[in-house]
Amino acid sequence: MNFPLLRWLHAHFDLSADMAEPAEIMTDVEEGLAFRGTNLWVLIFAILVASVGLNVNSTAVIIGAMLISPLMGPIVGIGFGAATVEVDLIRRGVKNLLVATGISLLVSAAYFKLTPLTDAGSELLARTTPTTWDVAIALFGGAAGAIGFTRRERGNVVPGVAIATALMPPLCTAGYGLATAHWAYFGGALYLFSINCVFISLATFLVARLLPLPHHTFAHGPKGRRVQWAIWAVALLTAGPSVYLAAGIVRNTVFAHNAERFVEEQLNRPGTYVVTHRVAAGPRTINVLLAGQLLTPAQLATARASLGKYRLARTQLTVRQGLSHIDSADAQTLRSSLFEDLRSHNEQAMAGYDARLAQLQQVLGQRDSVAAGPRLPSAAALLREVQVEHPAVRQLGLSRLATPAADSLRADTTLVVQVRTRGPLPAAEQTRLRQWLRLRTGGQQPVQVLVEAAQPGSKGVR
Repeated sequence: MNFPLLRWLHAHFDLSADMAEPAEIMTDVEEGLAFRGTNLWVLIFAILVASVGLNVNSTAVIIGAMLISPLMGPIVGIGFGAATVEVDLIRRGVKNLLVATGISLLVSAAYFKLTPLTDAGSELLARTTPTTWDVAIALFGGAAGAIGFTRRERGNVVPGVAIATALMPPLCTAGYGLATAHWAYFGGALYLFSINCVFISLATFLVARLLPLPHHTFAHGPKGRRVQWAIWAVALLTAGPSVYLAAGIVRNTVFAHNAERFVEEQLNRPGTYVVTHRVAAGPRTINVLLAGQLLTPAQLATARASLGKYRLARTQLTVRQGLSHIDSADAQTLRSSLFEDLRSHNEQAMAGYDARLAQLQQVLGQRDSVAAGPRLPSAAALLREVQVEHPAVRQLGLSRLATPAADSLRADTTLVVQVRTRGPLPAAEQTRLRQWLRLRTGGQQPVQVLVEAAQPGSKGVR
């Protein structure tokens, strides 16, 4: 009963069907190891691109640096060497990775030492606190990269892995910490880079072990086993601190969420308004400033008694009532909140204006396309026809004037015909010319005729 299922699973999940030749895979691994010539220059330029992206807080620029970075080569080489028990490959991969890391730190530190922009943006700060999720990203991304790297047709897997695992930005963040003496940034970013390196190598090791690749054999079996166990030991030692950091982030996030619920449900009552509230997960404190109707001592006691229901036991609650109790931190919070609300309102207004403008342009384009249909001749052709009945006409120009209607959702288009005559054109002849032009252009739109006497020596079509 299970045999058909096993055959189906094998047919759909078999990794060896489109695998490249082992010699070709080994050649690609060897080419990605060395940092000299092209690879070295590309590394330096990728470092500078990533540093600029972090400096100006541009996500698009940072992604570009990830795509051109050659750092994946030695990391994949280490994992591939561990899977095939090629100690020389592991040794060269570690050596070249250390060289690339040193160059990256020096170049990024030099950039951040010279740049006039010294503030740490959100993109840079995001690379200073690694967690268990970074371990998972590196492991799963490395596995996808290893599978893509060993295929005959690689597709877009490897560039996607380069973006997901983000090897270059942590190194440049570490360079920023080195240049500005922010050692916490330096350590956190370097640790994130180490996580990515170790777990991409581990994922490459696991995938390569599943593939039918030739393995190097040692004269003494225990030596090969020690090589393979070493990468597991390094992976576990690297992952340990990230688990602790991730647990802290989860704990702080849960505390902040519960505190927000508590303030909204227990203190934001009818007639009473929460002006500001500050939540600190580390010391477990909630500081609230209220305005409007004052809460009675009994109501405050009830709110404090309900802290346990929100999993906020042993939390210090400070409630200040009345704007006379405002402090500098409250003022800063209010300013930030006002600026954020103003920015959000402006963005929404601009989005509405852009949408209305696009709608109007679309309507105008549709009406122009109708007006410019086959019934409307060119100015030159129209001039020749007009001169048959009105020889005094010497020049003729066509243009369209869009006049918005009252509802602002559609527009009327007036065809403007400007003619120049040899001399003044009688009113009756102007009326006949206007009627003829309206009929000649299809009668689907208003026609306005502007008549003026031509200057001596001028002729032609406009």
